[in-house]
Amino acid sequence: MITFGKYLLLLLLGLLLLCVISYLSVPVYRFSPGAPFTGDCIYNPYAQTDSASWRKANFHCHQKEKPQCNYTVDQMLETYYRNGYDIASISDHQCLNYERSDRPGFIPTYEHGYGVNGYHQLVMGAEKVSWREFPLMITQSQMQYMLAWLRPQSKALVLNHPGKTKLIDLSIYGWLRGYDLLEINPEQGRQRSDQYWDTALSAGIYSTLIGDDDAHSITNRESWFQRCFTMVNTPTLDPDDIIASLKRGAAYAVVVPHTLNRRDNPHADLPRMESISFERDTIRIQTDRPATLRFIGQHGTLLHESFGTEGQYRFTEQDTYVRGEARFENGVILYFNPFVRTADGTRPENIFTPVIDYPLTILSHILWLIVGFALAAVMFRVAGVSGKRLFYRWHPRVAPHPKPKSDTDQLP
Repeated sequence: MITFGKYLLLLLLGLLLLCVISYLSVPVYRFSPGAPFTGDCIYNPYAQTDSASWRKANFHCHQKEKPQCNYTVDQMLETYYRNGYDIASISDHQCLNYERSDRPGFIPTYEHGYGVNGYHQLVMGAEKVSWREFPLMITQSQMQYMLAWLRPQSKALVLNHPGKTKLIDLSIYGWLRGYDLLEINPEQGRQRSDQYWDTALSAGIYSTLIGDDDAHSITNRESWFQRCFTMVNTPTLDPDDIIASLKRGAAYAVVVPHTLNRRDNPHADLPRMESISFERDTIRIQTDRPATLRFIGQHGTLLHESFGTEGQYRFTEQDTYVRGEARFENGVILYFNPFVRTADGTRPENIFTPVIDYPLTILSHILWLIVGFALAAVMFRVAGVSGKRLFYRWHPRVAPHPKPKSDTDQLP
């Protein structure tokens, strides 16, 4: 038992040493404070939508996560298609799933991230899986480094379920840059996605939404499966058209409460958006049935609320961005992409330009080296590597025998 405990301790020290080694490649960035959107023009994400081109989609679900995912790809896709989905992308953890890749709308996608704090990204249009990761991600620079590392490897990079990331303060999302989409999901309370979105938007960091269920089971309707999806306005099911529409913002997310999702036909007769437009500084949203229509702005402030099938809000000089929501009596919520101020009316870019703090980076690397050498020294000590006596503390049979005493030593 004692020997097993030493092996376990050595394994733990080895994992910590690997974490420290992974930190040595990460610079310490200088993050510029965010600034609200400004400009005389308004970017309208729905300017190019066609009422006949709305498609129902889910881009984040799992099939290879055993034993929860006890179903085949065909069974999973059939369940989605039976409920009216046009697009169903499978995004297994650290795995590109190419089964049934001939289906319309197939986009090679995987969920990146296996660290303990749950900081995950959806890499859409990936050609290969990246295993670069920080098992214990503990700094803002490490979070930003991962986005900068993955962005060139994707056609669209998504921040997954931001509210489920552990050990991370909400305010950090007012600093992170370099992603295209932010995921909306059914979580509530601290894990509610839209509050992280508002934090970024208030800092002038633009992203559009993507609604996903993150299903790990095709039968658990109480928790996730088909609880959230995206309506995307795309002319075709070509992957490039789908991704372009998502990045442009021609989409909205639908959250379905578990009370409805438990029905035999869970998505039958769900509320929908009839139209959304922007004319003469005024946003208009029309739904197919009465709803509480809310318009939300800087710092998540409720700007206007009304009840009915149509709501409108006029941009004021103080508004930096405005996004809409439609909340229905049956619990369904529609989330719409934000209209934002810009200089020329085009989509604001979300680009990370690295500015490295070299003195802090050098100091950080020195400290991590010290920690690394200390961990290595402890590992050698636990393993018993000392003075040419290899592992003798673990294996007494290989311990050096004492030298026999000579006749001279035995004399009184």
